[in-house]
Amino acid sequence: MHELALTLDKEKLLVTRADGVAMESACAGGSRAFSAAELLGASLGSCIAASLRPLLARHGADCGRLRVTVRLRDDALEQGFAVAIALPPVNAALDVRCRRAVAACPVIRAMNLPIDIHWQDC
Repeated sequence: MHELALTLDKEKLLVTRADGVAMESACAGGSRAFSAAELLGASLGSCIAASLRPLLARHGADCGRLRVTVRLRDDALEQGFAVAIALPPVNAALDVRCRRAVAACPVIRAMNLPIDIHWQDC
């Protein structure tokens, strides 16, 4: 992982990597920047997608049809996340491998929050 620098102003937190890539996070209500919970959800969804993409690509599945949607349950971080995963058409064996890959996602394993996974077809 790259080192991250965090710079705070009145309403926003600027998160910057050493290579200059940056994003804003909200520190106060009313900001249009991502909240810390949204960034955590984005990390969760990114890890799931990154776990699935190489597996799907190796088996010739259309990775462009993979969709991962993450939302806070009951708008409260303590309630965890609901995750919807829509896979491109895959056979039963690959479906099982995809489910194992998601279960092994390092962000899921690192979180001490409830995470409900819902599998969908594209």
